[in-house]
Amino acid sequence: MKSGWGWSLRPGNDSSRRGVGVEWLRPTVAAAPWITIGVLLLMMYFASGTMIASEGVLFDLPEADFTDGESTSLVALALPMQRQTLLFFDDARFVLDDAHSMDAFSAQLAEQAEKRREKTLLILADRRISTGELMNLAMRAKKSGIERILFAERHNEEGKPFEQ
Repeated sequence: MKSGWGWSLRPGNDSSRRGVGVEWLRPTVAAAPWITIGVLLLMMYFASGTMIASEGVLFDLPEADFTDGESTSLVALALPMQRQTLLFFDDARFVLDDAHSMDAFSAQLAEQAEKRREKTLLILADRRISTGELMNLAMRAKKSGIERILFAERHNEEGKPFEQ
């Protein structure tokens, strides 16, 4: 069969039966179920990463009896300021760099630890506080009669620690 433009259909190249130029598509169509499974597995992997609980202590809990975990009634908050690091404990403010202030903290912590059966101190610290300051604080707490020391840092709404 001849057309007006000078081309004709040959018996071996019948485009009406097999389609024109789709031979390369056949392996892709055959692999489509495997590609779909791979994409679904990849999506589930990324979705599961956001559902894993991050480490740390959750503070915005509703009022309920505490059944699991560590219950603490002694809490200290360490905040770095421009020139000094402040420590808040039992409605009092202490300066980590001042030896007299830290001696007063140790005495007050020892007094509070004597009143409690569970001698656990929770230290809420910012990551800008040096490890040396935190270890000094832990050493003073141990000398004051504290048996267990827990450290925690604050997280943002996404569950990740705040960046500097």
